[in-house]
Amino acid sequence: MKEMISVINRQSAFIVLPLAVVSFFVFEWRFALSVIIGGLIGALNFKGLCWSVNSLLGIEKAETKMMFLSFIRLFIIFSVLVTLAALGILKAAGLLVGFTVVFIIIVKEGLLKSIRDAKKQDSGGLDG
Repeated sequence: MKEMISVINRQSAFIVLPLAVVSFFVFEWRFALSVIIGGLIGALNFKGLCWSVNSLLGIEKAETKMMFLSFIRLFIIFSVLVTLAALGILKAAGLLVGFTVVFIIIVKEGLLKSIRDAKKQDSGGLDG
């Protein structure tokens, strides 16, 4: 799982950072910063979700604890976004662009991993 998180973070950085640089020249600095913030939030939220699932899986009342941690994580994200919006730093469209890029990369990597796992299982089933 750590390997997948690092692949997602690396690919997100390779797309979000150049996108932010281009948007800096096309739009304005707030839009570019919002793209970066959206990408960071997406990547950090995915990492936090993976951490909660890995650390709480198999313990008593894991679902309740994961839900509690998710609420805390969402509250922190909400607080940061509201604070930055109140300061006039965020642009909603830029935030959405950065978050969407990371989301698409997460979905793509998840699909690729499931295809690889299915191929392993199919080849293992024929050999065994």
